[in-house]
Formats: sequence, structure tokens, C-alpha cells
Amino acid sequence: MIAGAGVAGFAIVRRELSWPTPRVSFAHDGWSGWLELPEKGGLIAFAAQVGGAPVQAVLDSGAQYSAIDAGLAASLALPAATPLPMVAFGVSGAPSLARAVSLNVDLGAFALKGLRAATLDLHPLTSLTRQPFSLLLGRDVLRAIVLEADFPGGRAAIFAPDRWTPPADAAAAPARLKGAGLLVPVRIEDAPPVEMLLDTGATGALALSEATARAAGLLDGRPMRRSPAVTLGGVSEDGLVTARRVEFGGHVVRDVEIQVYRPAPHAPAPSGLVGLGVLGRFHLALDLPGARVFLIGPEKPPAPQPPRPTRFGSTA
Repeated sequence: MIAGAGVAGFAIVRRELSWPTPRVSFAHDGWSGWLELPEKGGLIAFAAQVGGAPVQAVLDSGAQYSAIDAGLAASLALPAATPLPMVAFGVSGAPSLARAVSLNVDLGAFALKGLRAATLDLHPLTSLTRQPFSLLLGRDVLRAIVLEADFPGGRAAIFAPDRWTPPADAAAAPARLKGAGLLVPVRIEDAPPVEMLLDTGATGALALSEATARAAGLLDGRPMRRSPAVTLGGVSEDGLVTARRVEFGGHVVRDVEIQVYRPAPHAPAPSGLVGLGVLGRFHLALDLPGARVFLIGPEKPPAPQPPRPTRFGSTA
């Protein structure tokens, strides 16, 4: 996540760790019904309860695994799920040491049982942005569901994979799975397409590593300003450049601000991230089990909000 450009996606480097997929149950017949989102074009956030305590949960395809604020996990005395700590990375900044806990989450229209979550200090990621949260639902959850996020309409729905069919007016977008993350091709200016992580937890438009930005011709002497970025490793300053033309899913978006980040040493950071500054123009269907993405739109983006740091996530 990047301020000025991203949320709290992260990668954990203990790849031999067994991370279970939670069990999902629905109050309705195989889906949640349409749920109102707090902000059109914003994070996919739901009111939830953990151990009887109210929490705000964010569905984040940029997070390799789910995570809960460490302070909240301690106050709820959530049971440990693994004996050994893990190392978690954002796209930049220092790594964090995390442990895992087990919990059940009640989201009203649907529930998660047997969720495993890394305990992380999420406060820096939320204190400088408009939508605070204390629980991230990552790709371990998305493996068990299909997500429809109607960002312009300010609503989202969760489906059991065997009960979902693509909307009749939706167009399939190219996508492929890599390391359980969903990559989509994005063309910037006239450069060859770059495979970028589709990140519903990133509040900015696009983010590129320095090497990828250079290969795309964005470090060609065009004006670059500095912008605050909130990542798992803390608040940093990243470059911000404007691309005249970006093509995603067969649609062209013009005058797109792109965050340029320097990955943390040894971090399994992606080459780039597609965030809500682009995704928020679409009705998006994300079928991670089937490695499919469908789009309806785009629509005119929401009116600009007061400047805040953005968040961008990363994953293996």
C-alpha cells in the first residue's frame, strides 16, 4: 500500500507454512446479497464482529494472507495458530515480525470459520487514510469465494463459487495466477504490457517498482514529485509521475498518476499494482478460484477526495 498512492497487502516469506482456507457460510442461498460499501470507488469494507467485538474488515486481493491488528488480537486473547513467527513484507519499508492466530468472523450476511490471520500493527496503515480497519481478508479468503464489487454503485456481493455466473454484460479481462496472486496486463503509454497484481486493497491508481517504471519509459525526464506512502513498513516518500495513457482490460484511462516505489531488500514485491484509482471505475467480478476477471464499465471516476496518503499492498 502506498500513501499518495496504496492498503495493507503483504507477503509472508515462510512459504513452507501451511495456511488453511477458511470455511464460508451464507445467510442467503449461496451469496451474501448486495452489501453497501462505505465509499463509492473506495475500499471493499464490511462491518464485522470477532469474539463479540465490532471490527471493520477490508477485502484485499493484494494481501497474501489475512491479517488482524496485533493490539486487537491481544485484547481478544485470540489463540495462537502457529508456534513460529513469520516475516511480512509490504512493497517498501522494513519487514515486520508476525505471528498467526485463529478466529471466526461474523459479517452478518456471511461468516468465516477457522480463519487464520497474521498479527500485524495495522494502525499506521489506517491512521492516515479515510477508511480505518483492523482486519484484512486476504487471498486465503478469496480462494473460497467469488467477489463482485460494483465500485461506481458503492456495493459488493460475495458468492459461493458454485453458485456464481458472470453478469451477462460483463467482459472477460486477461488474467493469470502467479503465486496465488492474480496478474493482469496493463499497457502504459506505448511500452509493452506489464503484468501487474490486481490489488483491491490499494487506494491509488497504479504503482510500479523503479525498475519497471524505467522500462516503461516513465523515468524519461517527465516531472516527478514526491508523495507520502503508507506501507507495511511505515510511512515513506515515493515518486509520483503522470502517464498520459494507460490501457487495462481493453479500456483506456488517461492522465493516470503512478506511484514509483523502491522495493524493500529481499522482499517478494511485484513489478506493479493496479489499485482502486483504476479499478474503482468498474463493476469488477473477481473469481480467484477460476483465475478469472470480468469488467463492466468503466464509468466516470468519483469526485476527487481531499489529499491523503495512499496505500498499496504487495504479495508473493
